[in-house]
Amino acid sequence: MKNIYLDNSATTQVDPEVAKIMTEYMVEKFGNPSSIHFFGQQAKYAMDNAREKVAKVINAGVKEIFFTSGGTESDNWAIRGFVENYIKKNNKAHIVTSRIEHSAVYETCRMLEKKYPQLITVTYLKPDKKGHISPYEVKKALTSDTVIVSIMHVNNEIGAINDIAEIGRICREKCVLFHTDAVQSFTKIPINVKTMNIDLLSASSHKIYGPKGVGLLYVRNKVDILPILFGGKQESGQRNGTENLPGIVGFGKAAEIAMKTYKKDIQRIGSLRNKLYELISKDVKDIILNSDIEEGYEGILNISFDGVEGESLLLALDMEGVAVSTGSACSAGSVKPSRVLLGIGLMEVDAQSSIRFSIGRNNTMEEIEFAGNAVIKAVERLRSMSWM
Repeated sequence: MKNIYLDNSATTQVDPEVAKIMTEYMVEKFGNPSSIHFFGQQAKYAMDNAREKVAKVINAGVKEIFFTSGGTESDNWAIRGFVENYIKKNNKAHIVTSRIEHSAVYETCRMLEKKYPQLITVTYLKPDKKGHISPYEVKKALTSDTVIVSIMHVNNEIGAINDIAEIGRICREKCVLFHTDAVQSFTKIPINVKTMNIDLLSASSHKIYGPKGVGLLYVRNKVDILPILFGGKQESGQRNGTENLPGIVGFGKAAEIAMKTYKKDIQRIGSLRNKLYELISKDVKDIILNSDIEEGYEGILNISFDGVEGESLLLALDMEGVAVSTGSACSAGSVKPSRVLLGIGLMEVDAQSSIRFSIGRNNTMEEIEFAGNAVIKAVERLRSMSWM
């Protein structure tokens, strides 16, 4: 069997239709969208069309969408751009986020409180055992100095889905800005920024079968944030620098395709995830299910295997042609156990024995059955070696 890719939360394979249109805008329609001649206006039309497509996914206005280099930039810009603008007049700012946010949010908040210790404080909320951030705990954490809440929609390591509609309602009621990292949920779970009271939202192309190096930040009309790049007047002067036209066009195409297929995709992906868990749990004892099978995102399955080091299992599966991960790709190479798994209450040894399987549009039942059997054999072999 060919190599099997079960790391779709790290990145996805570019859809052939996306690659085709990107090539067209690299080779034939290559103009700079800021140029006023034919080539430039042709490029601008394509970029505006892509902006319309991604805006439609979340029911946003086209003027509220700003293209970025990806989710990390969008998260950084949302939080830094708003908070550093707010404290310009020595106003104190309190941020509410969680202990298990993506590092692009978590580390940005840590940086801000260290850089401005007299002005900025951060509350890091603890999740429940399934990885959910309680809207009640968000409300309880709000103070008179709270200016922004940042809670992710879907957790990238365990797939927990937060009630961002209720969190958004609480924030709007208290006149506090609400940002959500929707990198793992964009086009996979319905999002309506208006009814959910979302002020800022981050998303990324390469999680939805589009190219790497392009993302978006939704900024609700009248929300004032500082640009973090300076230069020309691209993106309405908010995000300067020549736009990544092929990437943006590809992002738009990927969003268009995903919106047509997501209901069918999610149903099939969920059945594949459930089958994989069924195969593993039937024949492998002493495992811990870290994902919420009933209510979590269907594409993520995180399991800890007692007596097996996660990196060893990852390498053993890789030798069998099965690609998985031990957590976020942005934390690859770290010897520390997952902050997310520790956050939901796992012991360090269990956190370090975890594997994340993330299933995507292109996976098949045959691949899942092969992968499940490969896991069973690899765990059995690694445990026998550790007990010798």
